[in-house]
Amino acid sequence: MLIRDFCIKPPPEHPNCHASSICELPNGDLLACCYAGVYEGAPDQVILGARYERATGRWAEPQVWVHVARRATSNPRVFLGPEPGAVWLLAPVNYGERWCSGGTFLFLKRSYDGGRTWTDLELLVERKGLLGKNKPLVRERLCLIPVEWEATWSATFLRSEDSGRTWEIVGDLGRAAGAHLIQPAVVELSDGSLMAYMRSQEGHIFVSYSQDLGRSWTKPQPTSLPNNNSGIDLVRLYSGNLVLVYNPTSVVPGMEKLDPAWPKDMPVEFNAWGPRTPLVVALSTDEGRTWPYQLVLEEGPGEYSYPAVIQAQDGTIHITYTYRRKAIRHVQLTEETFFSEEPAERSTAKGGKDA
Repeated sequence: MLIRDFCIKPPPEHPNCHASSICELPNGDLLACCYAGVYEGAPDQVILGARYERATGRWAEPQVWVHVARRATSNPRVFLGPEPGAVWLLAPVNYGERWCSGGTFLFLKRSYDGGRTWTDLELLVERKGLLGKNKPLVRERLCLIPVEWEATWSATFLRSEDSGRTWEIVGDLGRAAGAHLIQPAVVELSDGSLMAYMRSQEGHIFVSYSQDLGRSWTKPQPTSLPNNNSGIDLVRLYSGNLVLVYNPTSVVPGMEKLDPAWPKDMPVEFNAWGPRTPLVVALSTDEGRTWPYQLVLEEGPGEYSYPAVIQAQDGTIHITYTYRRKAIRHVQLTEETFFSEEPAERSTAKGGKDA
């Protein structure tokens, strides 16, 4: 059974929203965030955040978490940070002349009271042009943040072994593959290796592996899973199974802008994309080799995109995503839901080492 609600409905002054993130707090409450503005990349664009009270089962009204005058904020990420007791909010801010063209700086805000109050913005790293979308991998003092170089469309990672005090930039995966690859989504496999799925302009999700906790990565290879040049996300469940949320569509050459809320001045790097509907959630029981179980979250006209997925302490799977650029939808389901439905075609859903 899927439970649907809306976690963020933006106010009239910021009517369009996109690029959500979600995390669970130690007490079971949830935090969600996204960016919102008149259109994507508008100079009024802010980061909105909202809280889900587990006791009431309801989302509070969204609040502005980040506002930088005359600068557009971008894909936020909220998660339990590598320092004890801290929630981190990654807040990209565009200082370039054009949207998503290499002018982004990554900022950080911290909360020590479960997201009720936040510290001021601080620069995470001094390098310009790093963005990203998906949640970091945090293991004690290790923090691995999936990012990409905006200007070259090449996936890379920020890696710290000292709880975020110092960072190194690891990998240049798009350049290595000779492909446009961004927004890695990372999970740890049963043997301790890491697997990263990546968005591409080549029509497929690409995959890369690391055997040394993200210090180095294999040359990315295309899977048979389609990709429409839009965001995806992954999570490993407590059972060891993997969950992937994505649009099972490919790029369509010459396709027009999908929504009026898209950037007015499209970056030249955005030269191919495909429909952002339907949106499905898939489950793999063999660590990404096949994805036989799939559920449709949304279908029909409109944009349903940029998912974020986590599993809560009680086993519930939480998914947020862009709902027609007018809201962020929140879906709850359990792992058992996949097995109560008819499996999808097994032969067309390969995505891992055997693909």
